[in-house]
Amino acid sequence: MSGLGKQIGIFAGLAVLFYIIENVLHLGGQGSLLFNMLFFVALAEGPLAIVAAADIVGGKWIKPYRKELLGTYPFILLVGFLFLVFIPRIADYPWQDHPTAWLNTPFFVARHVVMFLITFFVAMKYARASMSDAPSRNTWAVLYVFSYVISQTLIAFDWVMGLDYPWLSTLFGAYFFVEAFYLALAFGGIITFLRYDQFVEEFGSEFKHAHMDMATLMFGFSIFWAYQFFSQYLVIWYGNIPEEVLYLAERIAHSPTREFAYSVLVILFLIPFVTLLFRKIKGSKFGYGIIA
Repeated sequence: MSGLGKQIGIFAGLAVLFYIIENVLHLGGQGSLLFNMLFFVALAEGPLAIVAAADIVGGKWIKPYRKELLGTYPFILLVGFLFLVFIPRIADYPWQDHPTAWLNTPFFVARHVVMFLITFFVAMKYARASMSDAPSRNTWAVLYVFSYVISQTLIAFDWVMGLDYPWLSTLFGAYFFVEAFYLALAFGGIITFLRYDQFVEEFGSEFKHAHMDMATLMFGFSIFWAYQFFSQYLVIWYGNIPEEVLYLAERIAHSPTREFAYSVLVILFLIPFVTLLFRKIKGSKFGYGIIA
């Protein structure tokens, strides 16, 4: 059996197990499957986006991290199988009472199945081309970036924003594909923490420069992430439209979501911003990894 066949078999088996837990035994907590799908699809797609961005601009610094970051793409297939498990939960979305041309169950399922198939195919072709340094590497990199942005935007609009229908935000898609990129940089920090000595031995100073670049990118994206949050907050606050204000008020004005929202702001912005300001922390063996 080929490597892809084994992956399909393993992921299909896991999907069946999760289906039994979620829909037969009803042991899954409310929203737990959706939360895990959102996390793992970001972890699967984000790392490839970093490598693709580096390849498109001709960045050589990504070399020490290339193999590990490209290795996450099979999880796109896993999340695709988990989406099939999630289908019965679509009935819980508030738009079910008033379906539209875009928000209806058959089209919802169809577009996400097609999206996962296309994204996985492009990610697989790109990962293989990038690892073998094939001439088509940059072509597949560009195609992957397009599929990545479209995939994350669809997920943001359909899976998450649909929970608060009819509330909408045109910034929501960008918020998600930036978060996936940010998560991938944190994943790079964990790789650094676990394999620092091995990378230094294999790549020498080349890895130390790449390590610094990744940590600096994480610092930059902590600011960019906070900027996107503030952009959304400012527009809603300045507009002062009740339908829009309610979305933020429910999350930052009342317990327990208020404490959760503030902790997210501290963990994703304040801590990385303050600590990664210092070059010694960014370049140290443990600094980048611990912050990640």
